[in-house]
Amino acid sequence: MDLVEKFDAKGKTGEPYHVEVYQTQKDEVDDVAAADRRSYRLTDGRSVDPLTNEKFRIVQTGEKIYRV
Repeated sequence: MDLVEKFDAKGKTGEPYHVEVYQTQKDEVDDVAAADRRSYRLTDGRSVDPLTNEKFRIVQTGEKIYRV
């Protein structure tokens, strides 16, 4: 997996978060459908689910964060 993007986000309380986006390269997977799969993580390692291009949810806490 390669790091393809980094961005800052904030929660409703204003707490800052740093999000990293990783993408699996086509030569790393056999399944074409998984070739462009992206995963989102905070720099502390917690998983993040994208809800929209601007809104995300921290998996472990359920907190919604927003791209700034």
